[in-house]
Amino acid sequence: MRLSVSQIAATLLAPLLTLGLMSCSDPDYVPDTHISTPPEQKAPIAPGDIERDPLKRAYFGDLHVHTSWSSDAYAGGNRLGPNSAYRFARGEKITLMNGVEAQLETPLDFVALTDHAEGFGTLLVCTIPGDPLFDTERCRAMRTGAISQAEMLKTAFERGVQRPPQRDPDLCADVDVCLANARDTWQRVQDAANAFDDPGTFTTLIGYEFSSLLPDFGMLHRNVIFRGKDVVPHAVSSNDVKNQKEFFTQLDATCDEPCEVLTIPHNTNFSWGMTFSRTDEDGTPYSNEDLERRARIERLFEVTQQKGNSECQLSVGASDEDCNFEIVYPPCAEGQTTKCAKPASVLRNALLDGLALDQERERNPYKLGVIGSTDTHLSDPGNTRSGPPAQFAQAEGISFGVKRVLEFEHVVAGPIRRFSPGGLAGVWAEANTREDIFDALQRREAFATSGSRLRVRFFGGSLPEDLSAEPDPVAAAYTYGVPMGSDLPASDAPRFWVWAAQDPAGPTLDRIQIIKGWVEDGAPYQKVWDVACAGDRAPGADGKCPETTAGVDVKTCETSEGTGAPELQVTFSDPDYSADTPAFYYARVFENPTCRWTTALANSGEVDLPNDVSAVVQERGWSSPIWVASE
Repeated sequence: MRLSVSQIAATLLAPLLTLGLMSCSDPDYVPDTHISTPPEQKAPIAPGDIERDPLKRAYFGDLHVHTSWSSDAYAGGNRLGPNSAYRFARGEKITLMNGVEAQLETPLDFVALTDHAEGFGTLLVCTIPGDPLFDTERCRAMRTGAISQAEMLKTAFERGVQRPPQRDPDLCADVDVCLANARDTWQRVQDAANAFDDPGTFTTLIGYEFSSLLPDFGMLHRNVIFRGKDVVPHAVSSNDVKNQKEFFTQLDATCDEPCEVLTIPHNTNFSWGMTFSRTDEDGTPYSNEDLERRARIERLFEVTQQKGNSECQLSVGASDEDCNFEIVYPPCAEGQTTKCAKPASVLRNALLDGLALDQERERNPYKLGVIGSTDTHLSDPGNTRSGPPAQFAQAEGISFGVKRVLEFEHVVAGPIRRFSPGGLAGVWAEANTREDIFDALQRREAFATSGSRLRVRFFGGSLPEDLSAEPDPVAAAYTYGVPMGSDLPASDAPRFWVWAAQDPAGPTLDRIQIIKGWVEDGAPYQKVWDVACAGDRAPGADGKCPETTAGVDVKTCETSEGTGAPELQVTFSDPDYSADTPAFYYARVFENPTCRWTTALANSGEVDLPNDVSAVVQERGWSSPIWVASE
């Protein structure tokens, strides 16, 4: 097939637009960035008419989504605002900025749009005709792409690493005007979320991203999620505070009852060990009051997203080979402080340090449940399609377009081939409403996947020896135990029950693991058991399942099913349990292997596979932990 010049250009420009090397908008083009057009209003459903399940159902969502209301997404060419993002999440078809039509096979159940609050005072005014700043040179340059995403990011990071960061001098010459603009944008964020919320069918949680920056494009980022319409009057951003302590203090002080809020740290693999450091950015140790406030507000952790996985890492406190999954940075070499992984960069080590802090100071700020999300900057929440991510779709099948994508170095994240399509957040809730979804997140009855719709449940307590033999295992689990995210008091050895079911549109399951962490005599320990294996396999003397016979032909990406199961479950007891040793346990579930997206993309263009990323992956899910004897 011969391609026209325009087709070739589109193929090459698609990834460039996505990565922020150029923009293509007219200086006077105004898309849906500032106008909220809600869906057709239905008669409100009375709370008593919403179907509820006391044993809870799994709901899937995305709590990390950027639209054109984020400065970096806008500078990268995205002109799709909240309207498009909410429509996409509900299952409608949209056209992405690279001209590709996109639609979810299965709509999301819930979503939070989390645009960067640092740009609330400066971006939207540049897209609203009639605003005093609309025709300024800076705004025109932003709309035309004269300021590239790379340039914008470089400038933003130079200002952002100062404490507190400097506001844009061109657009925030009058700080009071800038703050007023930020409040106006924050109100528009709320209005759009409220317009699209559909209790019982589709939940929109009001949120934003707090994006504090570190040297060398490091990140201390958190998504801020609210329970309902009652929110803070001003979205506290890194422009307002000089460190994490001040952020939590201000957020706590301004979220007055009935306001309820959660924060969710993400990309701790980019935090150079600061997210879970025992000191603030300036080296000041956290007080007990700081730790108590953080434990109350920060209940969850985004374990995986498009910029990598942050559960655990080989040679960074972990030795199990399954930690070698979607890793972006290597362990820090001696003397290295940035662009590398430290123990305090990953979740498992943070959970261990939380146990240590509980013993030392009777405060555990790191009792964190888990979710996954995408961190999309394309206004397409939950778009974790199999194969190459949507932003690279136009390059598929064209060798030089494929090579351009696989060789490109992102200004922040480095080689784009290390990106992933992103993850999803799962919760177990009685109904699909704001209150039910938020409450499930707050009690940490939440799980993460690397993009799949696999489901996982995890319980602990005085469970029957074989819970699966009960007439209703879930009802028995709630009766005799507690679900993921909970605490268990010290007692006789608890039993754990883990159950998982495959994504209906994905591969079958391979196995389930349980991971334990504990602190003994001041030293951290961790252990991993394979506890359920698909087929007729069973864990061997080494505690591991025999390798699955399911396979992948990396030349064609065709899979052979081999051993696999649509559902796995097991009741497990820790053979080394001690009531005197506080510990945490969580489950990790593996699908059978499939091609990584880079392999599928390389095959489509008949180019060599990258040699620094895995050719195949086992997509997976994680439960939130259960803490035993940790109070």
